[in-house]
Amino acid sequence: MIAKQRIWEIREYDKYKAGCLAAELGISPLVTGILLERGLTDTQFMREFLYGSATPFHDPFLMKDMDKTVARLERAIADGEKITVYGDYDVDGITASSLLYIYLQRRGACVSTYIPQRKSEGYGLNDEALQNIAEAGTTLVVTVDCGISGLHEVENAPKALDIIITDHHTVPEQIPPAYAIINPKQADCRYPFKDLSGVGVAFKLCQALEQKTPGQMPTWQDLTELTALGTVADIVPLVGENRELVRRGLNAMENTSLVGLRALIKASGCPETGIAADNIGFGLAPRLNAVGRLEHAQSAVELLVTNNPQKAESIAAELNRENALRQEISRKIMEDAEALLAQEKHIDTAIVLAKEGWHQGVIGIVASRLVDKYHLPTILISIDGDMAKGSCRSIPALNLYEAIAAESDILTQFGGHHQAAGLTLPAAKVQEFRERFRAYVAAKLQPADYLPHLVVDCVVPGNGEITIKDLQQLQLLEPCGCANMPPIFAFRNALLHNHRTMGKEHQHLQFVLDKGDYSYRCVMWNSANLMPFLFDSMIADVAFQPKINVFRDETTVQLHSVSVEQGLTLGDYRSSSHSKYTLLQALGRTHNLLDVYVAEAAQLPEQLEHSPLRQYFAIHSYSDLANSSSCTDVVLLDIPTQPVSQVIGKLKEQGAKNIFLLYQNRDAEQLLARLAVDHPKREMMVAAYSKVMELFKRQPQLQLQQLVRDYSNIISENAVKIMEQLGFITVKDDIIKIGVINPCRLEDAPLFNSLQQERQGLETVYRENLRISQHDLLRGER
Repeated sequence: MIAKQRIWEIREYDKYKAGCLAAELGISPLVTGILLERGLTDTQFMREFLYGSATPFHDPFLMKDMDKTVARLERAIADGEKITVYGDYDVDGITASSLLYIYLQRRGACVSTYIPQRKSEGYGLNDEALQNIAEAGTTLVVTVDCGISGLHEVENAPKALDIIITDHHTVPEQIPPAYAIINPKQADCRYPFKDLSGVGVAFKLCQALEQKTPGQMPTWQDLTELTALGTVADIVPLVGENRELVRRGLNAMENTSLVGLRALIKASGCPETGIAADNIGFGLAPRLNAVGRLEHAQSAVELLVTNNPQKAESIAAELNRENALRQEISRKIMEDAEALLAQEKHIDTAIVLAKEGWHQGVIGIVASRLVDKYHLPTILISIDGDMAKGSCRSIPALNLYEAIAAESDILTQFGGHHQAAGLTLPAAKVQEFRERFRAYVAAKLQPADYLPHLVVDCVVPGNGEITIKDLQQLQLLEPCGCANMPPIFAFRNALLHNHRTMGKEHQHLQFVLDKGDYSYRCVMWNSANLMPFLFDSMIADVAFQPKINVFRDETTVQLHSVSVEQGLTLGDYRSSSHSKYTLLQALGRTHNLLDVYVAEAAQLPEQLEHSPLRQYFAIHSYSDLANSSSCTDVVLLDIPTQPVSQVIGKLKEQGAKNIFLLYQNRDAEQLLARLAVDHPKREMMVAAYSKVMELFKRQPQLQLQQLVRDYSNIISENAVKIMEQLGFITVKDDIIKIGVINPCRLEDAPLFNSLQQERQGLETVYRENLRISQHDLLRGER
């Protein structure tokens, strides 16, 4: 399947102003230009963004219920009450639990942590856990990264428990009757920054406690590394306080006093210096997440809070093993999901798939991959007996939380954000939910909403030079992530060559990109499906993130491509091992309309005529090409009887953007075999004549259509006409009788001569239409 065409949004900025600001700040105008387009307009704002502010944090006591919470915790610490930090099993919840535990323990509190088991307890508070916590002697529960949707659980909690909720998720209409609630998203909360992660809110609580009793814990700010870890992993906007927390946390990681975090950094292969947000997203976070998804996240908390190096090393190794297992389970679920999608008549609007036995802790990862592949809101549901649990991911145009809330009457539980959520419902309601959710999405989104957009920060001008110094300057924009994405650059009219797949499963692409005087190695992750669209010496626009690559002590600029665009995209499946009808079905499932060109529209093969996707195919014959008006996506299913370059040229004039060549060598073999019969050479005429004469020995006359049908492998109507022109037979009213057999030459039959010329022309066209390269087909098309 070809990835959906990305719509490039190319940003523009005032080059002169960028240059002036760059001179004042002593940095590259490339950096100031990107900051200008992202809304930073003067040197003060830019300086604070790049280097940090002297006062980066807002007063934590601006948060609603912070005074009440701090007073209750101070009393609990002073009186030796048992405090339980109740967290979530994702990285945000794990780090928030660890952060608050470490801080309270250092303050002398009697504190423990509790992380619910994902499969048996699910997300958030649960009645049994609260009962057990109370029976174990806890009098104060502080939630982190959860609790705001726990109305029922707080109402039914043991009376001996005071419950303080700290959370950052969307606040429901009715909130739990907790002792206090700290959540900046509350409508009446005066805190100015609303986008903290769960661990960010926990950090503000620690900050408030320290501010209330200053000097009690002079090393409390060392815990920014845990805040950075959870903030990056939870994909909250890396602006404002989040940016400062992550910046400080990344720096702190290099010399962290947290034994468990050091062990995790080593076990994951993360660099020990120069740690970036990417290292969290692709190295540290997946390992912490894995144990919460598969087993119990409590061990991840134990890793982050331990002071025992041997214990830390052992747990870190176990997290590595869990992560490898998680990857294998994810791969299998992805295969299952694709198999279920292959049974769908058409893949559109939204993907909602359910299956018994899917691991509840892993389906969210697979849902994200399906969103990346199909750019559709996606929900994967694991069925376990009478109940079902789903993980939901969305595209930017859809508010996923609102879409799920619209079906809340059939849900047991749900919660989440704009683009990620979770839900629980009775298994019997899965199909009803699927239908209602898809109907909601169809009503809310327009066709354009389903097209992925790509923001290009800068089209690289000049001779194509990108230097190591440029990239070192761009590192000032770090930490990058949500709302401060790594900048994307583009080359216009670059030359691509030497493309190949790479990776353990050959799922990635690699090619060489030449622009002006410079050449770059280019990689494109998880894009092997684009191989049919790449060819040597192709000219294309390429969007990319430039990276510093060090290999064998050599430092070079490497490009991580995110999009390859041409005015006309040509997908070449002529050498595919799959049949053209299988390929057509795959395309049909993901396209709302395909123009399909065949040899004869009036004589469609059964595979096409009875296809379950027939309604998505507009069928045309090549003979009607001049009178057709093409949509943007066109399939050439049969070999054209005219040069394919002419066909493509005409289709481009008619507005085609993506053309798929699905005809194959086996089609040419069949056509050439048929051509040998319909346009017979001397050898075929001898065989046809011998068969006719043999039949006349048994019967005085023959029926034309029956003859052609019964001996279609050697006799055609053209062969009969040639024999008639030579006088060997007579034909009247479809009846063939023997004629006068006189010595003559085949060349005496005018039809024989004309068919030889026609056959030679068609053979040339068929072979050339298979042989001609994409480069030659697109040459001159730009």
